[in-house]
Formats: sequence, structure tokens, C-alpha cells
Amino acid sequence: MREDVVKDMDNVEGSEKLPEVEDVLRDPPASFWVKAALRSALTRDPVDAVNDAEFLARILDRRIRTILE
Repeated sequence: MREDVVKDMDNVEGSEKLPEVEDVLRDPPASFWVKAALRSALTRDPVDAVNDAEFLARILDRRIRTILE
């Protein structure tokens, strides 16, 4: 993986509070949807998976903000 990408990912706000991927996949109460997304992401290029996840998060954030207005 490119070193600059890894460095940028280390600075993600709140990332130190997140569980490891394996912990989420083993956690019975974790969302089925999140587990499925993680399994799918693990088979992809990690940079592409992160970019797509961030794009999806922005779209969903905009949707919920519109609903709550």
C-alpha cells in the first residue's frame, strides 16, 4: 500500500476508538449489513474500498440531513 495513503489514514479522527475488522466480524450484535460490507471490502483494493465507503457515507449523511430538516 502506498505510504502516503497509510499516513493519511492514521490521522482519521476517532480511528483510535474503532474496533479491529476481525472483532466486528466476530461480534454477534454487530449489524449484518456492516459485516457484509466489511467482508466485501476485504476482497477489494483497499484504497478503492475506502473511497467507495467514504462516498457512500457522504450520500447517506446528506439523505438523513434532508429527512431531518
